[in-house]
Amino acid sequence: MITLYDLSLQNDRRPSPFCWRTKFALAHKGLKWTEVPVGFTEKDKIAFVASNTVPVLKDGETGVKDSWAIAIHLDKAHPDKPLFKSEMALSYARFANGFVDTVVQPALFPIVVGDLYERVRLADQPYFQESRGKRLGTTDFAAFQAKAREKGVAAFRGVLEPARRVLKEQPFLAGTHPAYPDYALAGAFMWARIISPLVLLDGDDVVHAWRERMLDLYDGLARKALAA
Repeated sequence: MITLYDLSLQNDRRPSPFCWRTKFALAHKGLKWTEVPVGFTEKDKIAFVASNTVPVLKDGETGVKDSWAIAIHLDKAHPDKPLFKSEMALSYARFANGFVDTVVQPALFPIVVGDLYERVRLADQPYFQESRGKRLGTTDFAAFQAKAREKGVAAFRGVLEPARRVLKEQPFLAGTHPAYPDYALAGAFMWARIISPLVLLDGDDVVHAWRERMLDLYDGLARKALAA
C-alpha cells in the first residue's frame, strides 16, 4: 500500500508543486495510492520520517521524504515503467528538477503569493505570515503580489525560454513521451493553477500547448484537480 502525504489548503485544494511531481511519477508507473491531507502546521503527521515538509511517501513499511528522493525510490522499488531509463535520462531529469527549483518557482512565487495566502487554512495563516513574511519582508501579500505582477508575468514567461525551445521540437521535455523533467515543470504550473486565476501563458505559446497535454495525462489526473 502506498500513501502520499499531501499539502492541503482551504476546500481541500492540493497545490504543492513537489507533491504534484510525485503524483505524476506514481501515475507514470501505473501505481495506486491513497492521500493524507497535511496542513502547513500539521507536521506531526509526517514526523515519522523526521520531515517538516511534504511530500512524504509511505510505501509499505518504507517512509521517504523529498520529491526527488521519492522518484529515485519508486524506480528502485517498482522498476516497471521507469522514470529514468538511463544515466543520461537521470542526469537530464536532475537538471530539469534543479532548473524548476531555482529559476521557475522563484519567478512564480511573487506573482501568486497573495492568492496563495487567501487559500491557506485559517489555522495555518499565522504560520504562513511568519514564515513567508520573513522571506518577503512584508506580510501584506496582496500588495506585494500586485507590485510583482507589474513586470513579473513577463519575467516568468521569459524564464521558460529553455523549455520553450525544446517544446518547439518535440511534444514533451523528455521527447515523444512525458517523464520526470515534464513532471517537475508541470508541478509548478499545478501550483499556480490551483491557487490563482492569473493567466500565465499566451494561448499560442508552445508551453501552453504542452501544459494542456500535461493536464490530460493519466485520465486527466491534473485537470480534475480543483482549480482557482
